Amino acid sequence: MSQLTPVKQRDMDSDMENEAMPTAPEPQPAAASASSPKRGTLSWAWRLLTWLVLAAVTVVVLGLLAVTVGPRVFPYQALVVRSGSMAPKIPTGSVVFYGKRAADKVKVGDIIVFNKPGDSSEKVTHRVFKITNGANGKYFTTKGDANGAPDDWQVPAVGTGWVAKFHVPQLGYVLSDLQSTTARLLLLLIPALALGGITLFEIWRDRGKDNAVA
Repeated sequence: MSQLTPVKQRDMDSDMENEAMPTAPEPQPAAASASSPKRGTLSWAWRLLTWLVLAAVTVVVLGLLAVTVGPRVFPYQALVVRSGSMAPKIPTGSVVFYGKRAADKVKVGDIIVFNKPGDSSEKVTHRVFKITNGANGKYFTTKGDANGAPDDWQVPAVGTGWVAKFHVPQLGYVLSDLQSTTARLLLLLIPALALGGITLFEIWRDRGKDNAVA
């Protein structure tokens, strides 16, 4: 009579555990959101546009302050050229910045600004064409670069005056337009709207990230 071979209890328990506990599937990486690259591009484009607008507004505001407030605080003058007598060197609509200089230091070829003889309410920016000695001292004979002949007046070369240092073309037109009430309101509204737009866009983007994670 043959004997039955006993099965070890340990081996049977091991087989039952292997059958009862199947291997858990490996976690798969979450699929990337298809809208992420698009949102990133829109974010950078919006930021770039906003900062460009803010930069343009900042430049305009600084220019306005440089012409209106700066001369009251610092030793320089800034005036808008309203005629073409100094073209092409200084075109119409330019803002010219002047530095102070003693009259005996001014040379032929320098561009100076002075009150028009006979009309102190009008300022003229012309080049020194000639320096002459008269009975009462030295005089400047001036001439506009675009004019065919020197001016028919003489400017006394006494005290201190203002000599052109540099100019910014077209800035005078911009500053003239900013004198209107509408333009001043826009200078206040545009930066406020731009900053508000950045804030809203950041909130929308953060909410989109939270929804994607959930």
